[in-house]
Amino acid sequence: MMALLLGLATVSTRAQNDTLRLKNGNVLHGEIKGLVTGVLTMETPYSDDDFTIDYEEVSGLSLERQSIVILAGGRRVVGNLRSAADGEVTIRTEEEGTLTVALEELTSLQQVKRRFLNRFDGYIDLGFNLTKANNNRQFTSSIGIHYRGVKWIGDFDVSTLRSERDEVAKVERNSGTLALTYLLSDKWYVLASTAFLSNTEQQLDGRWSLRAGPGRFLAISNRLVWGLGAGINYNVENFAGQEFDIESTEAFVTTNFNMHGFGDFSLNTRLDFYPSLSESGRIRADYLLDVQYDLPWDFYVKTGFQFNYDNQAIVEGSQFDYILTSGFGWSFD
Repeated sequence: MMALLLGLATVSTRAQNDTLRLKNGNVLHGEIKGLVTGVLTMETPYSDDDFTIDYEEVSGLSLERQSIVILAGGRRVVGNLRSAADGEVTIRTEEEGTLTVALEELTSLQQVKRRFLNRFDGYIDLGFNLTKANNNRQFTSSIGIHYRGVKWIGDFDVSTLRSERDEVAKVERNSGTLALTYLLSDKWYVLASTAFLSNTEQQLDGRWSLRAGPGRFLAISNRLVWGLGAGINYNVENFAGQEFDIESTEAFVTTNFNMHGFGDFSLNTRLDFYPSLSESGRIRADYLLDVQYDLPWDFYVKTGFQFNYDNQAIVEGSQFDYILTSGFGWSFD
């Protein structure tokens, strides 16, 4: 029993080894969880709640774990942080050696979690609408699992929509994406993804896509990330009434804009443009917009909009399809 208690004490001590010095002379010991929008969050052994501290009041800090740091101007650095003098911090990195910068240069800070499984987070949200007119019923659901490492970023997202009403054909829409991003530097990355989409509005029984290409961050800070990518996309499609799959190749241009840290609001939007390389004159486009408001205990409400365009959809189908959803969800890590 004593050995177990000593082991637990050792684990607790290791998890609480970060140090934070304030301009008023106070020194706090605990675990620095992160820096977002000018607010530093710290967990301490002598409080049940995390401390939130105005970053302007910090004169020095030392972190035990490796951290991902965003500096002013969008530069991304990974390393160990320690302040040797007030007002500055030294970052020991594997790729760039030792850097010494002013504390005010740090705009975002996130510690790298040691355990692989702890680097995952996710969400689940549901929505349901019921109206008396025509006995209209609509159900939406989505789930996502995300991975954040030093060099790799992974995203897996699935969403479904079912809509039924009397004397009208059932409407269905299913989509899923598995995406991997490898960070080459603080600005450049390589992206690869596979996606699936089916919807009754465009008479699309299923489209499997596989794409890859380079990308670049146009802007990155503690409040927003904006990236631009391009490459090649390969499709396998099957439309209603067709006996054979259709294979095609496209170029693609994609841009993604993510904002967070504006109070409890966050926004994510993405635009994909696909000019065909194998089918003359064909152009497709996909657009996504999600606006989320965070609630206590990791719950949230979210409104989403998705739009799909294809100028060479089959005769029975529409050239475009869109959905507007709202729902209640829970995020976990």
